[in-house]
Amino acid sequence: MLLPRFVVKKLSKSSWGRILSVAMLILAGPLHADVTVTQLANEGVILSDGQVRIMIDGMVVEPYSVYGGLDEPVAADFKRASGAFAGIDLALSSHRHHDHNQPTHACQFMKASKGTRFVSSPQVLSLMREQCGQLVATSERMEAIDPQYGEPVILEGGGYKVTVFPLSHGAGRFAKIQNYGHLIELGGLKILHIGDASMSPADFKSAGLERVELDVALIPYWYFQPGPGPDIMNRFMNAPYKRAVHIPPGKMADIKAHIDENYPHVVILEKPLEEADFRSANWMEP
Repeated sequence: MLLPRFVVKKLSKSSWGRILSVAMLILAGPLHADVTVTQLANEGVILSDGQVRIMIDGMVVEPYSVYGGLDEPVAADFKRASGAFAGIDLALSSHRHHDHNQPTHACQFMKASKGTRFVSSPQVLSLMREQCGQLVATSERMEAIDPQYGEPVILEGGGYKVTVFPLSHGAGRFAKIQNYGHLIELGGLKILHIGDASMSPADFKSAGLERVELDVALIPYWYFQPGPGPDIMNRFMNAPYKRAVHIPPGKMADIKAHIDENYPHVVILEKPLEEADFRSANWMEP
């Protein structure tokens, strides 16, 4: 099977492994991206095939703890649902933590973006209800879902399909957090976003990910660190192309150096609005 093709935009000078990959792809022939992945803050991304635009964990404006937010020009576009944030068809949030969804800003965006459908957990919608109760209570565009293991929720629209399923956030104080994984089928690609899923092989197996053939996986950076993460990636997220996400800005240099050395073909987008373009496996027509 032919592998997906990608181009990373705004590459840093140190990313020689990825530069070599891009050069090889250029030599292989003309590129035309089926899906563009645009980096936002932390695990936030916008996925677009040129027609459909899906945003996941993208309603984050302010820095939170060690994690980043959006610079003012980008934040201004977010608040107006303009620029890179225009025309979002579907917005998703993996869980309620403020480095993934900030209720005040989420409400502001949903009021500005009249055509966006927002789907997330009851916990996320509950926090948003405190900021924009009437919108959450009355708008058909706001939807709370509660998928279970073996009973995922399927979201479908013109040109996309999203399978939403639970992935545990962890034990102890994290055990009751509703964290959702999203398998997005768009532009001929299968793209995985796991939120802050704990590194539990049993949990990934319960979600059925062992049987899914992925094209692109968006993976929190700690899975690339020594420990159980690499084995879980190989078993459940072994996509031809992987992106490391959720990297704290203050740790970017060190984490990037580690990933560049040990996983030279993993894509890292360092700043909001940097992009990576991916092409589906059937890129060459007969």
